[in-house]
Amino acid sequence: MADSDDGSGDPRIAALQAALAEERAAREAAERALAGSEGRLRDVARREQDAIVRIARLSVGHGNLSLEDMLGELTETAAFTLAVERTSVWLLSEDHSSLCCLDLYERSRRTHAAGTVLVAQRYPRYFEALETGRAIDAHDALSDPRTSEFRDGYLEPLGIASMMDAAIRREGRLVGVVCCEHVGPPRVWQPDELAFAGALADQVSLVLGTDERRRLEQETERTRRELREAQELALHDDLTGLYNRRAMDDMLADEAARAIRYRRPLAVVMLDFDHFKDINDRHGHRAGDGVLREAARLISSALRTNDKATRYGGEEFCLILPETGADEAFALAERLRLALAGHVFRVERAAGDTVELRATASLGVASLGEGTESAELLVRAADRALYEAKAAGRNQVVRATAAA
Repeated sequence: MADSDDGSGDPRIAALQAALAEERAAREAAERALAGSEGRLRDVARREQDAIVRIARLSVGHGNLSLEDMLGELTETAAFTLAVERTSVWLLSEDHSSLCCLDLYERSRRTHAAGTVLVAQRYPRYFEALETGRAIDAHDALSDPRTSEFRDGYLEPLGIASMMDAAIRREGRLVGVVCCEHVGPPRVWQPDELAFAGALADQVSLVLGTDERRRLEQETERTRRELREAQELALHDDLTGLYNRRAMDDMLADEAARAIRYRRPLAVVMLDFDHFKDINDRHGHRAGDGVLREAARLISSALRTNDKATRYGGEEFCLILPETGADEAFALAERLRLALAGHVFRVERAAGDTVELRATASLGVASLGEGTESAELLVRAADRALYEAKAAGRNQVVRATAAA
């Protein structure tokens, strides 16, 4: 029987087998490299996606972070995600003549800085590129015409080889730029990195919008508060801090209308100091003002929550007492008269020294009813009762009568 010939001794067959084996090994290596590359791309995509989610939380006003804190978080996240040395956010001036750095993060030093200003007149090609494009992908920033203007004073001194800048737009209008700078040999920016930079710019736009709305709300609230304070001041007497005559007229009209409509009691007390001119003549107007201020505190402390004390004019006061009948109002007025008569007023005179004074007051009381069916008639009746108290010898309370 003849021996079989498998060709193993043929050099051509051996060379072919070796070539096939080499090709197979190369293919397997390429498949492993591709798998590894796909894995790396997935990892990069995952990191970028996670970064965008984290940054997006800032743009909807996450927590009570300031704009500075939000931008600091954003630039740090972007620098580590893209593995670049420097990431910054710049805001364009209203006239588009300059860019101001809001935050610059340096990864190796872990530091933040702000305040640098770039002027369009000095870097015209760069500003034009921002105005007309979505992003600047300067793989070689030193030679790229859009960024080479920075070469001598910025790129070379800092070792920056590549720049990737994404325009920040709001409602289609350019408002700033996010800048990512790679230190080292030139770097070719990948499509996913450009997309990530664009997403960063979109998130910065939202962050700026959030901050603008927050500042607008704060400004609106401040304006409202100042308006309320101004309105309150306009309704109060400068000397005593009580409501003034204007406020009294409005409040009493409202209370009278409510009392008449719902058939509820309402009373008014008019109070006027006795011989107050003598205090001013003997001790000066500064002392008289001191007596009125102290009296206002005593009057306010004697009233209930819903009662209102007003300075009617000069040394005369008007008290508005909702849900109060004639007897109750008379009793309150009498307690107040006794409190004032028994009080020692310690006040300053014009010379700066302190004097102790006594002062009494006469009071008239009127309640809503027949003959006093309106705020105007109610005040008029209480005022007549007050002057009856004056005529009767002062330092007393007189109740208005229906006949009056």
